[in-house]
Amino acid sequence: MVGTSKALILSYEHGRSSPSPQRLADLAWVLGVPASTLQNGEALQLSDLRTARGLTVAALAAELGLAPNTYRRIESSGVLPKRRPGTFWDLARVLDVPCAQLHEAIRQIPSVQERRRYALSTLAPIWRLALSPGPFQALQDTSYHSQGLAHSYEAASSTVSKVVNILLANLRQLAHQRAQLEAHRDFTAHTRPVAAYERELDVISERIEQEIDSAPETLERYLVNPLPQGCWHSLAKLYLAGPAGIDDAVALDDNVTTLGKVFDGYLVRDTWDGLCLSDAGVLFFVDTLPYYRVIYAPPERVIRPEPHSYGWPSYHSRSAPYRRHRLRTAHVLGHDPRPLWDDGTWMTIRRG
Repeated sequence: MVGTSKALILSYEHGRSSPSPQRLADLAWVLGVPASTLQNGEALQLSDLRTARGLTVAALAAELGLAPNTYRRIESSGVLPKRRPGTFWDLARVLDVPCAQLHEAIRQIPSVQERRRYALSTLAPIWRLALSPGPFQALQDTSYHSQGLAHSYEAASSTVSKVVNILLANLRQLAHQRAQLEAHRDFTAHTRPVAAYERELDVISERIEQEIDSAPETLERYLVNPLPQGCWHSLAKLYLAGPAGIDDAVALDDNVTTLGKVFDGYLVRDTWDGLCLSDAGVLFFVDTLPYYRVIYAPPERVIRPEPHSYGWPSYHSRSAPYRRHRLRTAHVLGHDPRPLWDDGTWMTIRRG
């Protein structure tokens, strides 16, 4: 039915050889199952997604408008081309997979897994010091840990230390909150039941674990595949412009128009007057500002993180107090934030 020999089919079944992309597509069609079910189960790499679509490296590179060697680097090291913003969205469209599945496939690339393991082992003693009581010294550019991470992520040690210090500041703040709760629970005369303090302590401890577990992904997001500098500067201009946005004459700039593609038309919207950020776009910029501010220099002036300073509305959690934190985490890790944002009805938006 697929036009091959019995011996070759048996070699596929016993794992002695692997079918070509076109042969895999033929096998899936004959068996009536998705091609991904004939591969490596849940741990699919990017190359597996490509093969499941019946595409060779050259064919997929042509679909994306990239050189074959450029695409091979994506499959081998998980590094997206910085001069082609929006490649991730193009990949999801051509491979016809959800963004979450594409993120997971990139994470399964061996070199990406190796970077993550190295980051976890290198940062483990730093996390322990940050969570211990007492004074703490920030990570220095010349330290052994910064130099090792810089070599692993192919980034400047100064940039590595700045990003890690942001993560350390978050952990120190959570540790301080946990210590305060423990002190109130143990040494303060209060009417609250002890179980209430225990629940809050469990929540903070869970957030600390999430911060530690997500650190390698954060480093991957900002040291390996950050938003290109020109696009971030254009995003900053849209934020500084406020709800009025930027008129059409300025919006013709390549970096600004590319933002619509980078964010899949979700964070940037086109109005009668030009381009401006959506409500979710404002939150995205505020969440990622601490990281991009240390990676790239501000475009014109110091940017204040308060949205109301530029005429944007204020946001307050209404019915889901922890959903804002999950949205912020999705922004920082570069995941698709739409499932967490929904239509924004869970937020109270105060305008004026």
